Amino acid sequence: MARTSRTGVPVPPPDDDAARAPGAQLASSTAGLGSSGRSAVDDAATPADQAALRPGAPRHAPARDLHRAAPGAPSAPADPDPAALTVGGVAALEPFRRGNPQLLSERAAAATGLPVRWVHVIETSDATGLLEGGEFVLSTVRILDAALAEGRGDEAAAALLDGIERAGAVALAVEVLSGREPVARVLRAAAAHRELPVYLLSRQVRFVAVTQEAHRRIAARQLEQLETDRRIHEVFTQLTLEAAPVQRIVAEAGRLLGAEVVWRRRAASSSPGDNGGTVPVVVAGEMVGWLSAEPQGAGPALRATVLERAAQAVALTLLSERSRRDEKRQAETALLHELRRPWNVDEDSAQRRAHELGIGVLRHGVLSEAAPAAWLPVVVRWERPGADPLGEHQGGGAVLDALAWALGRERTTALAGRLGAASVAVLVPLAARTPQDAVVERVLAVAEQRLGGAWRVLAGVSDFESGMIGAAARLDEAGMIAEAAVSLLARDGSADVGSSPDGAVADRSARDDAARPGSPRRRCFRAQDVRLRGLLAMLRGDERVQMFARAELGSVLDVERREDRELLTQFLACGGNKSLLAQRIHLSRPALYGRLARLERRLGVSLDDPESRTSLHVALLIAEVEGC
Repeated sequence: MARTSRTGVPVPPPDDDAARAPGAQLASSTAGLGSSGRSAVDDAATPADQAALRPGAPRHAPARDLHRAAPGAPSAPADPDPAALTVGGVAALEPFRRGNPQLLSERAAAATGLPVRWVHVIETSDATGLLEGGEFVLSTVRILDAALAEGRGDEAAAALLDGIERAGAVALAVEVLSGREPVARVLRAAAAHRELPVYLLSRQVRFVAVTQEAHRRIAARQLEQLETDRRIHEVFTQLTLEAAPVQRIVAEAGRLLGAEVVWRRRAASSSPGDNGGTVPVVVAGEMVGWLSAEPQGAGPALRATVLERAAQAVALTLLSERSRRDEKRQAETALLHELRRPWNVDEDSAQRRAHELGIGVLRHGVLSEAAPAAWLPVVVRWERPGADPLGEHQGGGAVLDALAWALGRERTTALAGRLGAASVAVLVPLAARTPQDAVVERVLAVAEQRLGGAWRVLAGVSDFESGMIGAAARLDEAGMIAEAAVSLLARDGSADVGSSPDGAVADRSARDDAARPGSPRRRCFRAQDVRLRGLLAMLRGDERVQMFARAELGSVLDVERREDRELLTQFLACGGNKSLLAQRIHLSRPALYGRLARLERRLGVSLDDPESRTSLHVALLIAEVEGC
């Protein structure tokens, strides 16, 4: 309901939107527009116009109550709008200055910078139900005349100011003309030690002129914010509709802010830190990175809103890229499985489909029309030390993403897809005279780095083939090599660079590349690297092989015979040298001879026989591969 001023002119109440948010409220952000390297804040004509383009009040509560410590008082905006009309701004209006205003408390000087949401005229002792917070109140306080006549002027003046504070008003201006000196006296006494700005007007003021000018400025600020919001919305919406890359969105945000904006992708162990200039980028409920800007140029409110709006645009771009990537990955996986069972696909159609997917040899960064000279079958396995195996099986998507990123960094392509619960099949197109293992080692090293060091990856590599179908047929072999390599790493803890069980390395260039800084261990394995263990891995599950192991080892495979199994393993690792074994296990020779004799009786063979030791060694490898 409209209030009536002292002059009889209705004072318009604020509408709901203006009352609750003096400016446009965006779900994401607002920002200014401008020429290259400048923002709309830079292009504004005056400092006041520049400040007017910065959003402030819409992001926070409209005002704060500095004047009391009562519960429930509204808090101050963290980033006040520098262009908002403040208490001091109202006091500086020409219609207000005609009243010769005098601030009654020095302690209230700091509160004159608070923003004013509305100007209101009140002639009542209780304003609690009339105000919503942030109002600059005008009054003649005629109610104090009656209180003074009754002898309770001081009490009534204090109660009046208490009620104004409780209602959340940011200032009070009282017109007290000549002849009402007692009213001025009690007001001075009540306001002397308060933080609430109380102005005493000793000359007549047209309240309607004050309210009209203040509301005109408040409404103009709101319209400026709405226009800025609209223009910013259009800019970022256009970027989103154009499917602009992340780099372009980041560059546009930096141009709007007049400061450098940095996009950082989240690594496994990274954190954005506690920085007011940092905004997270969330895709499908997962934080994938963050945007940050230097604290220069724009104010904190504009910087935050631009970063928030840019973060939304980046999130939409990443989500779109993920969707396209998923579609491409599904197409690659389908082609890969068709190649493994080539009933309805021939070599020419497979090469054509791979080329359409952007897979082939790159020459100077451009996909070559010529068919690759060869295709290298690779199976990648991964593990997370100390992690739940189920979590490892669910990491295929992350590994594929890391492989795709690593292939791009190495300026090569590959046909990749899930092969099993914890393996990925890859067909790498090769140009003539390409060092095969070197390429795989580099890609795996970069992929592992991309995964943030939380995953350990390795690959089994089979012989290359000239065609895709032939290479796909060798993926099972590559998978067995990878599986054997995993078993080898599980036994030894790591694979030394440049060495394998037989002291040979399939590709010397791969060894040299693997030995570079940051790549201290072996990741690429071939059949000659895993040797007998690789053969047994290929035969895993074969009942005849399992029967051989059980026949050779007998009760040594039982859990309660674990000490006998460890002793046999150590004896074979020492090549049957009993003196060396005694030193290694810190046991006297007579005691060792007694234990070996009991082990021979249990096995039913002589440990001095070379053929028996060979059979027992193979049986132990079988038990290890089979998980017995």
